[in-house]
Amino acid sequence: MGQQQLLILLLVTVIVAVATIIAMDTMLESRESANLDALQQDMVFIINEAQGYYFRNSHMQGGGRSFDNIDMSDVSIDDSTENGTYSLSGSGNTLTVQGDGVYEDVSLKATAQFADGDLEISWERSK
Repeated sequence: MGQQQLLILLLVTVIVAVATIIAMDTMLESRESANLDALQQDMVFIINEAQGYYFRNSHMQGGGRSFDNIDMSDVSIDDSTENGTYSLSGSGNTLTVQGDGVYEDVSLKATAQFADGDLEISWERSK
């Protein structure tokens, strides 16, 4: 083989290697993004169920307009799903839900608070 052909072969090998690395990185980011979206969807469901607990009277095993003493048994989702693991805590009119995804860099925290009859949710992504 000539020197020019070897140079072309080396160049093609480098291009293919770089393209493979970029494709793998893109796939990883896509999986993490999908896991984050699934976590957020599960957490919205948890918050919705917790809202029912909040409004239910305490003699009906609810919070009586408070999130005090709420735990995962008060909502209709397990603390672990195929999307991740969840925990929640509440105090007064504030609820905090923590979700940790199946990938190590996927973690999300939602803080829901009743203010003037409206439920406001703030999201915080942590790594």
